[in-house]
Amino acid sequence: MSVSRNTLSLQISASLFIVFGVGLLSLVLVGQNAIRMSDESSLARQERFAARHLAEAIAAIPQQQRSSTVWDEAIENTIARDVEWLDDNLGFWMQDYFGHNESYILDQTGAPIFASVKKEIRPPETYATRAEVIAPVVAQLRELMAEVSVGQDNPYEALAEVGVVAPLKFGDEVAIVSVVPIISDSGEIAQVPGTEAVHIAVRYVGAKLAKEIGLPIELPDAAFIASLTEDLAGTPVIGPTGEVLSWLVWKPVRPGMDLIMNMLPMLLAVGVLSVAVFFWMVRRLLRVSGQLQASEAQARLDVVALKQARQLAEAADRTKMNFMSIVSHELRTPLTVILGYAKLGKNLRQMPPAQRLSDTLQQRHVDASLAQSNLNDVLQTANTAMEKIERSGEHMLFLVNQLLDYAKMATGRLKVDPEICNVREVVEPVVEQMRVLTEQKGLDLETRIPPCFMLADVTRTRQILINLMGNAIKFTEAGKVSVVVTETEDKVHIAVSDTGLGVEPSELEKIFEAFHQADYSLSRSAVGTGLGLSVAKELARLECGTIHVSSEVGVGSTFTLSLPKETPPLLEKAA
Repeated sequence: MSVSRNTLSLQISASLFIVFGVGLLSLVLVGQNAIRMSDESSLARQERFAARHLAEAIAAIPQQQRSSTVWDEAIENTIARDVEWLDDNLGFWMQDYFGHNESYILDQTGAPIFASVKKEIRPPETYATRAEVIAPVVAQLRELMAEVSVGQDNPYEALAEVGVVAPLKFGDEVAIVSVVPIISDSGEIAQVPGTEAVHIAVRYVGAKLAKEIGLPIELPDAAFIASLTEDLAGTPVIGPTGEVLSWLVWKPVRPGMDLIMNMLPMLLAVGVLSVAVFFWMVRRLLRVSGQLQASEAQARLDVVALKQARQLAEAADRTKMNFMSIVSHELRTPLTVILGYAKLGKNLRQMPPAQRLSDTLQQRHVDASLAQSNLNDVLQTANTAMEKIERSGEHMLFLVNQLLDYAKMATGRLKVDPEICNVREVVEPVVEQMRVLTEQKGLDLETRIPPCFMLADVTRTRQILINLMGNAIKFTEAGKVSVVVTETEDKVHIAVSDTGLGVEPSELEKIFEAFHQADYSLSRSAVGTGLGLSVAKELARLECGTIHVSSEVGVGSTFTLSLPKETPPLLEKAA
């Protein structure tokens, strides 16, 4: 029942989310398309207006010139070379009133007779800097004038409409150059075709012209630049040969995007409200199914928790039983030896050596050497028994001490007393003590112990080394066991290596856990309580040290005990 309700709730939620998502996506796509179309239409309109006003601004320059060049007085004063009059009417006045930047007058041969630049009269030779670029435009005007004058003695009316205007480039600077003839307005001054002087007006393509073009059509920040960038809109200024000389650019007006940005707070508020209402509806629909799901989930959690608790209890029970089995076996073995040899000592008279000694002493003539030999046999038997009892007792004491150390560790009462000590004085006694075990198993024992000092509890450090070397010997059937001491800047490292079975990677972290043995199948041939490494690791920690292990199955293992060296802070701590 709960599964069907859960499925129904999921279907309802999915349907609502799909409908809401599709609606929202459709709204976004439609809005985006509307914004794009509006902005593109506005941009196209801006480009048309800008191009038309740019063309009108260029076409207006010849008209501006004709206000003074189609004039009888202009012809008379040009012939008279009246520089002041020419500047007042064809130079300074045009630059001041119409915004031209340079004015030149050429005679019928093309030689300059007047020059004005930025409202200042200049020598006619100034025109030489512009002559090469402007010459084609002047030549084009002369050709048009010749065509219009064909068959006419005084074609002033036709010449009044003749002019050539074009954007030109002077180095890095772009300007609009307009050339018109200076002719009579009344027709009373006869001019032979081809003898007319020409007036040249130069207007720079710059900020002033851009403002005049952009202001009437509301183009923000209109300007002329060399090349068009992605963030700007523009229309090109094209030269006589069709090349782009400059760009009239402006920041594009995007009414669609501007409208969205102005309405963005309201749209966000509506969107947030819509989302809130939608989620409220979904929440209402899912409330009942959510309660059912929670009940089901809690039931499943309870089942999982019970299962985990049972597994933990079973694991703890197995660990306890395994530990009890190991400890029982470990204690029973030396105890059996002790009891066996104790019984042997109790019945020493019944042993063959004692009986032989008794028989020898009962003879009439006692052979002293034979009696001494029999006595030695009795003493040797007793000595052997005592050695067995002693080793078994020491083994039992070791096991009991391990249990006591673990109990102290579990209760936080395990203590160490570190002091500055010679590494050799700590390690070499342990090596000699364990050499007996390596010789019994036929293993080589290699050592490299250079003289150095460390901060350590001598007794506890030896206990750690006995555990590490004992494990190395225990799990090595052939090869060698080595003890190598190295030092770094602040630590002494005692590495105990073997060529034994090795440890699986998955077991490397577990081997330091209490009661854990890497391979329980070895519990009879490689005995131990499983407490040695856990106690050793805790002792190393209390000594401000660490134990690191590296192992490869079938190759061997290396346990490295790292303890601090003699440094001033550690000396103070030891004191």
